[in-house]
Amino acid sequence: MRSSQLTGLREALAHCTSAELLQFFHKRIESGNPSATDYRNLRLLEADAQLELEGERPSHTSAKNRCRIAIVSLLFNWPSTGGGIVHTAELAQFLTLAGYEVCHFYAAYEPWQIGHVSQLLPYNNKPILFNQADWNSTEIKRRFSSAVHEFSPDCVIVTDSWNTKLLLAEAVSDFPYCLRLAAMECLCPLNNVRLLCEDKDRPQQCKLTQLAARDTCVQCVKTRTRSSGGLHTAERHLADFDLPDYGSRLSKVFQNAQSILVVNNQIAALVEPYARDVRVIPSGFDPRRFESLPTRTIGARPFRIMFAGLVDEYMKGFHVLLAACRQLWLLRQDFELWVTTDNNRVVDPFLKTCGWQSQTELPRSMAQCDVVAVPTVAQEALGRTAVEAMGASRAVIASSLGGLKEVVCDGLTGLLVEPADPVDLMNGLISLMDDPVRTQQFGVNGRKRFEATFPWATIIDRHYQPLFESCRRRA
Repeated sequence: MRSSQLTGLREALAHCTSAELLQFFHKRIESGNPSATDYRNLRLLEADAQLELEGERPSHTSAKNRCRIAIVSLLFNWPSTGGGIVHTAELAQFLTLAGYEVCHFYAAYEPWQIGHVSQLLPYNNKPILFNQADWNSTEIKRRFSSAVHEFSPDCVIVTDSWNTKLLLAEAVSDFPYCLRLAAMECLCPLNNVRLLCEDKDRPQQCKLTQLAARDTCVQCVKTRTRSSGGLHTAERHLADFDLPDYGSRLSKVFQNAQSILVVNNQIAALVEPYARDVRVIPSGFDPRRFESLPTRTIGARPFRIMFAGLVDEYMKGFHVLLAACRQLWLLRQDFELWVTTDNNRVVDPFLKTCGWQSQTELPRSMAQCDVVAVPTVAQEALGRTAVEAMGASRAVIASSLGGLKEVVCDGLTGLLVEPADPVDLMNGLISLMDDPVRTQQFGVNGRKRFEATFPWATIIDRHYQPLFESCRRRA
């Protein structure tokens, strides 16, 4: 048993059960001041628990243990609220728990405030330090290449890098590599989600991609640079986006990739003409976050709607939900809108702010509401909030846009409504408020879908294990 290798324990814990030890180390880590030994012990205990639950692994276990996986990131911080970065950290963590030999390489550059890791990462990782003198495309490629060659992986996953994904792919091109698109980075060089929002009330959804219409996308970036944010502008410059050969180099790294890993079928269809292998792999989730949640009885009043996102980030669509709730309040006053923010600038009688939620706290807050709203106005790849709501057995009401159309089964796990349409969103909320039996069944169905599709163990066995076997055959 791996748990026999535990270190740093008090004598009083010597006779605890594995379950009690797991609980002890989870509390130690959640306390905010864990040690490296705490993480090591937790990994050993989790590995034991997985073996006890599933029995011995099938015949690919010994081969899996020999597989070395490098993950490379340019725009990584931890902890993070970004879904793509959370996926990267958990992918490295759960691949390690599954027996793979993993090393996560990420850039640390203070002027951009990237590479900040204020909590210990529970897996093997290596920051690559840069200063202003060597923060350029040539040196970035050289340093990442050197670090990855020293590790000598069977496969490299390139992630958390937006337009600079090109640089990292070129740096690791001696190895079988996969490009993971957390959204539409490289396809949409402007903002990764093909969102055009000159008119805030009527956001436009672009249908083009850089791979298919490079010149049009370049012109779009030139005319809309100010609306894409400072970090987008800086990373495009670092990636040499404006140089004439950027497009041909990008096409080459897509063509040469072992696989392009995308989150939904819409993105897969956009990429397939330009790559030899495209795989739809949803983000994984830690099912332990959703265990033993104290739940609220559906149908109690006031009806509780939850928005779990950044209220000031336009693409998340809080302004649409707020407008819908203001219209709804004119009709009835038997609901509350719970918002994960400490910002009290907006004052409405139905609004309840519950503060920003940690990964541990968020599912508990969701379970105390009736429905989770995801009113995004952009083509998000997955919509992690919707998956988390299903994990917490809550109904979802979401924009019929991007990956949400695949995550939320309309009429089964929740409702899909027209994006940026407060009236349609209000009507959807009314239908849920007036039918608590249906709302509760949506939550039950969502939980079943979550359990069948999104736990990390399922994602790794169903998707990553076959991927890595193909990488090893190529190597």
